[in-house]
Amino acid sequence: MKRKTTIIKSIAAACIDVGVGSLSDPPELNGLAHFLEHMLFMGTEKYPEENSYAEYLSDNGGRFNAYTALENTNYYFDVNFNALNETV
Repeated sequence: MKRKTTIIKSIAAACIDVGVGSLSDPPELNGLAHFLEHMLFMGTEKYPEENSYAEYLSDNGGRFNAYTALENTNYYFDVNFNALNETV
């Protein structure tokens, strides 16, 4: 009888919730909060190239997502634990 091998991965996760959502959009810029949610993943000071943050997470067993609600915007990710410090 063969034994199954179980591999346990150490995963870390984090999220940040910002108290600004679609109800904060100015009337002349409907959709601004959602647009800015997407812009964060297009490049930052730490990850300036388009999609470089997503590539880093993927290369380290992670993923990310976000959503914009009426009163808040939430960003979240998970990644292999040994890559957490570089991720945040």
